[in-house]
Amino acid sequence: MERINGYIAAPFTPMLENGEMNLDLIPEYADYLTRNGLDGAFVCGSTGEGALLNREERMALMEKWINSSEGSLKIVVHTGGTNLRDQKILAAHAEKAGAWAVAAMAPAFLPPRRNQELVEYCKSIAASAPSLPFYYYHIPILNGVHLSVTDLLEATHEIPNFAGVKYTYNDMYEFEQCRYIAEGKYEMLWGLDEMFLDGLAYGNHSGVGGTYNHCFGLYSDMSNAYELKEMDKCRELQHKSHQFCEILGKYRGNLMGGKRIMKFLGMDCGPNRLPLQTISDQEEENMKQELESIGFFNYCNQ
Repeated sequence: MERINGYIAAPFTPMLENGEMNLDLIPEYADYLTRNGLDGAFVCGSTGEGALLNREERMALMEKWINSSEGSLKIVVHTGGTNLRDQKILAAHAEKAGAWAVAAMAPAFLPPRRNQELVEYCKSIAASAPSLPFYYYHIPILNGVHLSVTDLLEATHEIPNFAGVKYTYNDMYEFEQCRYIAEGKYEMLWGLDEMFLDGLAYGNHSGVGGTYNHCFGLYSDMSNAYELKEMDKCRELQHKSHQFCEILGKYRGNLMGGKRIMKFLGMDCGPNRLPLQTISDQEEENMKQELESIGFFNYCNQ
């Protein structure tokens, strides 16, 4: 099974002031990610407000990303939601449209409670796009599903196109066990930007990140410094990431604050969709001043 073997951004979904998607921005967005050294885009994930889009919108969004990337980016389509039938249709559509891979998180409402339920759920979605790699998206802080990822990996023989896990959680013990069980067969994608250095320490060099939209150069420099065993530089760069993430947290996290930061970088992705509340003009100005105070814009994507 082909691998990502690199880092992909979780892009925001551009919106117009009337709440409709701004698909016209996607070609520029795809070029922006390519220019800044990203290997792909994880479309319709949590950063992209995928759960707040209907099925038709998600199909249109994935098609626009696939067509706009022109093969320069690996487009991973996240199908996660609460309606399995919709997810199977989205996965099949992604395969037909030319996506590179599909992914799914467990549903937050009426979630699986046993490992075999999670396996059957993943198997059903993966079978709808049998020619594409399938990634399980583990993010218990959002969906509340804490089922063992190691148990899932032990059962992946039931899913022929299972490719790996997007691991967005701080359980380093489980992450290390997953890497051991995967034995090089499956790919573990690191998903906590604020703990990027921890992933490197476990030999991980693939990931999906929301803040890659803003400052992927910082993480790329950290990875290079780690290879050169320049640990002081690694810690300095991780501290910069911590400072950035702390400011994001003050402005309702990456989904709200981070989306607005794209405006400062020349890529205005517009408002959030309800029930997410777009930050106010005053909050935007305050956030910009705080980012300037930590020298954030010295590390930004261009």
